Amino acid sequence: MSLYGRTDEAGNVTKAGRGIAASSQAKTTVFVNETEAALESNKERGLNAPGWWSYFSYTDSSGATRHKAEQLIFIANADGTENLADDTIAADVAVIIDIQTQPADTAVAVGAALQLVLAATATPPADASVLTYQWQKKSGKRWADVAGETATTFDVASYAATDAGSYRVKINSTNGATEKISAVAVVTTS
Repeated sequence: MSLYGRTDEAGNVTKAGRGIAASSQAKTTVFVNETEAALESNKERGLNAPGWWSYFSYTDSSGATRHKAEQLIFIANADGTENLADDTIAADVAVIIDIQTQPADTAVAVGAALQLVLAATATPPADASVLTYQWQKKSGKRWADVAGETATTFDVASYAATDAGSYRVKINSTNGATEKISAVAVVTTS
């Protein structure tokens, strides 16, 4: 038996997270078992061994999602029982995001409606698998999130010339899929 617990139970989270100092990042204490540590999507987040981890993610200035994982305690022979809802960080199964419909280039008249469309799925479609979307617009050399645009469609009721530019979508899954970024759609004024 481990001093910090070999299962992801609430009491063990408290024990394992004692060493995390307060900071500006919203860190989460996450338990990773052997199965989760072996998945490529978790390794890409830095969660590559069984045990307790301090984890947070952020979006950098170029619009890419970055991950910071620090192992707090290594647990040999970790119990694979799932008691906490931490699959948004450490997935149990390899989930792949597939884009069926990419946003397309379009020319829009000032005052007309603008709509960009994306269609994507997660495989396998686990019960808890929900895709999340964040539309971004290129600003100079960087991508910036478009506030409130978190659906599969990007809609502007009355297009203005300032809406012209390059757009893309960051797609994530609530059960740990590797982030996927759509093709770039260029919007011009007709």
